[in-house]
Amino acid sequence: MNPFAQGGLRNVYRMNQESEGQQVAKESRHDIKYNERLKFHVETAKCQAQASLYASQFNNEIINAKMKKGQGLQLISISWPPIKVLSSEVYRLKAPRHPGGLRYLAVEQYLDGKYEKWNNNGGFVNKSDCLKCRVAQAFSHFTYEKSQHQEMVVDIQGSGYVYTDPQIHSAKKEFGRADR
Repeated sequence: MNPFAQGGLRNVYRMNQESEGQQVAKESRHDIKYNERLKFHVETAKCQAQASLYASQFNNEIINAKMKKGQGLQLISISWPPIKVLSSEVYRLKAPRHPGGLRYLAVEQYLDGKYEKWNNNGGFVNKSDCLKCRVAQAFSHFTYEKSQHQEMVVDIQGSGYVYTDPQIHSAKKEFGRADR
């Protein structure tokens, strides 16, 4: 099984379940001890859940700000779809050739459209002036402010306003291996 894409931490494989349609399955591209594999995916799911919560809060803040427009707020009058962070489910597959006889995969919706990276967890920021880029950077900044400077969602990438594989940098270092 060969990946069709590869990120800094994961290999990405195409997957199709009749009941779910087209999906992707992701697993670590690095050697991880057998007893650490599930933990790797649990850390990812925790990060996605927190980023998804921030996305909901961000969307609500935009709606509220638009409703308050004219009350001394300066808000751009451009509309965009709400942002979304994909969540994944962890699948455990029987795999006799793998250590322990099991293989863990994080499975999520396949993203259609052009895949773009808006920032990463190493300091890269896409300087494009397009609206999608500005929204992604605003979302990162929002999470930093909303968490009172304790967390920031970075590594924002995906298609349009749908993001996948975010990373959170936190003061408590509670979001896995890439939390810096």
